[in-house]
Amino acid sequence: SSGINAEWPLRPGFTWRGKPLFIRHRTQEEIDKSKAANVSQMRDPQTDAERCVNEKFLICLGVCTHLGCVPIAHAGDWKGYYCPCHGSHYDTCARIMKGPAPLNLEVPKHEFITEDIVIIGKED
Repeated sequence: SSGINAEWPLRPGFTWRGKPLFIRHRTQEEIDKSKAANVSQMRDPQTDAERCVNEKFLICLGVCTHLGCVPIAHAGDWKGYYCPCHGSHYDTCARIMKGPAPLNLEVPKHEFITEDIVIIGKED
């Protein structure tokens, strides 16, 4: 397989293909807020289900889609991710909500083998 296996909890500084990889264990409150968000009003409209294979976890690249900086987790107006370089705010599903970033944080292809093991980068 061309993917990597990741087991919880991940060590800090985990990367995939040379880029920071964010894996967020979401609370039920974060899941509910993300599902209730008005997707039609978003710059890069994607539902929670489109971004989270397993609703308990968000897996995305930690690279701001504006100029490639690394956002800060659990920060910003939506308590998701915040890029202090130019002020992009992402929600807990890593969707762009405010600021200059044109797109949501990228979600790499991944598959959960069990509740605790995920393969990231698995090809079809």
